[in-house]
Amino acid sequence: MQKSIRWGILGTGLVARDFARGVRVLPDAELSAVGSRTAANSGEFARAFSIPRSHSSYDELVNDPEVDAIYVATPSSLHRDHCLLALSAGKPVLCEKPFATSAVEAREIVAKARSSRLFCMEAMWMRFLPAMARLRELLNKKAIGEVRLLSANLGFAAPYDPTSRLFDAKLGGGALLDLGVYPMSLAFFALGRPDGVVARANVGASGVDEDATVILQYRDGKLAELTASLRAELPGEARIFGTRGSIRVHSPLYRPHRLSVSTHPEPAPTPRPAPSGGGGLVSRAKNSQLLRAIYFRFEDQIRPLLRGRPATVVAPFTGNGYNYEIAEVGRCLRAGELESPIMQLDDSIAIMEIMDQARASWSDGSTSR
Repeated sequence: MQKSIRWGILGTGLVARDFARGVRVLPDAELSAVGSRTAANSGEFARAFSIPRSHSSYDELVNDPEVDAIYVATPSSLHRDHCLLALSAGKPVLCEKPFATSAVEAREIVAKARSSRLFCMEAMWMRFLPAMARLRELLNKKAIGEVRLLSANLGFAAPYDPTSRLFDAKLGGGALLDLGVYPMSLAFFALGRPDGVVARANVGASGVDEDATVILQYRDGKLAELTASLRAELPGEARIFGTRGSIRVHSPLYRPHRLSVSTHPEPAPTPRPAPSGGGGLVSRAKNSQLLRAIYFRFEDQIRPLLRGRPATVVAPFTGNGYNYEIAEVGRCLRAGELESPIMQLDDSIAIMEIMDQARASWSDGSTSR
């Protein structure tokens, strides 16, 4: 593989534009070609980003000899077909999230990539940001002890349009597929593959989930609670709780740059004996109406003094953030690696399996309107 990776972009939507901006900040990657269903769309995109070649069909793009790797940026309902198209042409693939719309489709893509000995990866760009590298370090060194719980959410109030990719089931719409994939991927990142799934959703008039909550259960007692919404503005952050503290992944969850780490001593193995007589200072304070009133009035100022202020970890990123996953693909291609250790194909399959289970459960317990 030559030094500079020559990218071909399959699709010309908004996410394709973000990807193109990510490529442009890297010294060892270049925009070589773009493909669309029409010459007008691909030509306009090529002019906007100074791309030397534009193609009026996806077949022409994937068979372009001046392209080293393909970025699939079409709606998720087309990911399976376009990944297979590129892999069949002998091109490594970076596919926009979600990897597919079902585990069956994900397995097809992975089987083709592995049988063809070609690199393939889901473009879960969140995992490659510096903040996620710092989070991995904190979890590996057990900065908050043993992780027990994770809570993450992502949502916004989208204008309702039954023909848009968000609300059209034929285009792979729904809160879980479009937004829930971020909290889901974070849960896999922090806790691994779960052993059980409980899910509920509000299914709207167009037949897709507009609000969804998924609980992942683990054999060792760990839990993850994940929420996505197309109807409500959610904080867009995550909290990871351990036996010695917690880590907050600040908003925006899909592109974080700041973590807050709060720690405390391990809990005592046995309860301490209750104080004799009238009780200790803490006990008397809890029973004082005056002190309680003061605490409630100044809780935000008092609590950090009692527990200690959380440590802030700032991990800024360069560019628009897409460049980190693009750089990882380049590293893997030059090293001859067929998968990235940060976003493995088995993870993408497992995430789709969990999403399939969640969506299957909605027919039994979802609320509809």
